Amino acid sequence: MATQTLAQPPIELTLRDPSVSDPVTFAAGLGNPEFPCLSRAHSPSSCVPCVDFSPWLRGRIQEGDVNAVGEYLWRVRQANPGVGESAEQFRERFRDLAGALLAAPLTRYLEGGSGEAFLDLRVTLVLLAVHESFSGFIMTGEAPDFVAAVMAPHALNIRGAEELIDRRNAFVLQMGQEMSYWANWPTFSPALRRLAPPEHGSLRVLLDTLRRLPLGTRAHAVDALRHLSADPQLPRTLPSLSRYETRKRGLDVSDSSHRIVESGLVVPASDLAAWLSGWTRRDLLGFLAQSGVSARNSWSKERLAEVAKAECAELLRERMAASGAVELAPAHVEAARRLRAYVDRARETWRVWLAFATGLQ
Repeated sequence: MATQTLAQPPIELTLRDPSVSDPVTFAAGLGNPEFPCLSRAHSPSSCVPCVDFSPWLRGRIQEGDVNAVGEYLWRVRQANPGVGESAEQFRERFRDLAGALLAAPLTRYLEGGSGEAFLDLRVTLVLLAVHESFSGFIMTGEAPDFVAAVMAPHALNIRGAEELIDRRNAFVLQMGQEMSYWANWPTFSPALRRLAPPEHGSLRVLLDTLRRLPLGTRAHAVDALRHLSADPQLPRTLPSLSRYETRKRGLDVSDSSHRIVESGLVVPASDLAAWLSGWTRRDLLGFLAQSGVSARNSWSKERLAEVAKAECAELLRERMAASGAVELAPAHVEAARRLRAYVDRARETWRVWLAFATGLQ
């Protein structure tokens, strides 16, 4: 069997077998009925994968299976492949792109990373290639954020930084002569930062936890950690903390949310007052009315919240637990803040690397 489902309310975890031969089987029926590798929650033309295919792609890339990677690219672009070619020509073009991705000279401008780091990076390039072309224009989007999140556990050194900066500045200057948008981009003179997280004990523990997660789940976890680190006690649900930029690379949010909880990076929310702070006055009035508690429309949100806590605390806690609201695990609060600062810095280096150092067009 390709899948196994574990009933663990309130989230159901689906374990997909990464050794299956094709992406349709790996998707395990979770996709669009017409386009089985695409999300049911988005228009097929947006080409959003229905699950995190990174575990499956990792196996195919390790085996050098260009055809399988090409089939993945075709399946996720099938609903919107472009114009001017037949279906078979498009399929062949995606096989050629897969070959280029598997042959991309990653060590030309990067060094010092482990084999695992370069494998993660190559898988990431495949995930990006569905929506991106690797040119200077990639600097304007959020692909560098995704790469900074996924690659956060790994340490790499930049080679040929001066050449990359020169190419970046030349591109910006040329584009600035043609479009006003680029005229506002400053030239870039500082050396590119090393792609290595700070050596700090608590951060290393957190990064080791992230490293064990599939790439889509890892990016989702970093989304959540970056947000929660700004206010560790403010409860949020993990699905609400997955950015579209992360989901468009492929994510089953219920699966990734379960994995993040199981990793211990977050814990079930416990601060009832903080959770209620996210409610509106209308939410509170409706809740109190349903609970049979009298409340006046003129009362402030703060007074309504106090009445709700005083009269319905147990019911509120049940609802908070059922909502899946989480907060940062206390052991990871400091590390999450350090991670947020590091990802923000690394993003600028990845911006230049993706644009000018992949060896891809």
